[in-house]
Amino acid sequence: MTGAERVRAVFLLALAAACSGCLGSAGHPGVPSKEAEYRIAPPDTLTVTVRPEPEIVREIVVRPDGRISFDLIGDVEVRGKTVEEVRSEIAQRLKEFIVQPDVTVALKKSESRTFYVLGEVMRPGAYPLVGDVTALYALGVAGGSTKFADENDARLVRPSPEGRLVYPVYFKAITRDGDAQTNYALQPGDVIYMPPTISAYVGYAIQTIFFPVTALLGIGGSSSAVTVMTGGAL
Repeated sequence: MTGAERVRAVFLLALAAACSGCLGSAGHPGVPSKEAEYRIAPPDTLTVTVRPEPEIVREIVVRPDGRISFDLIGDVEVRGKTVEEVRSEIAQRLKEFIVQPDVTVALKKSESRTFYVLGEVMRPGAYPLVGDVTALYALGVAGGSTKFADENDARLVRPSPEGRLVYPVYFKAITRDGDAQTNYALQPGDVIYMPPTISAYVGYAIQTIFFPVTALLGIGGSSSAVTVMTGGAL
């Protein structure tokens, strides 16, 4: 990433933080309100620290059965609980072995909740959904858009029991005008897709015709990956 691209990514992250308060409490139709607290699920990684001396520090991956194992107390059910609820339970059970244990539990890595940023962005891929993540923040995490991106035609694709829902995301309006109406709060499984401009799309099509080997190798376009992730909704 060049210096200019790095500055753009940092700018997008900062602007996303500023715009996050602009979201309405009711959200956009079909977009639920933000969750109050993060709920742990497999295969998240937790850091558990117990004091006083001798200090115990463990990084523990939540097992598929939703439990972790910890010194002295054995298995602890953590699936669906908040970090504070897990901390409180561990501290309570450790009182049988340690006088006034000082327990800290932190979410080291979130692997159970993921969103995707695809298309014309600098670093397309999957990212952990921790805390409040908006569409603009997601774009910043992905390094910002490429010079071939059409920021007026981006989309949010959301899985639902009724099928995949597609919402427009107007990044230019968000960044240029401060209009946060489409700066949606993301949910697990959401896909932000940044399409190419018409001229770039035509260029990719020509490349596919005249340079089929590069197309098969995925060089210069990500249409196949987008189709897989969005189920053809775009």
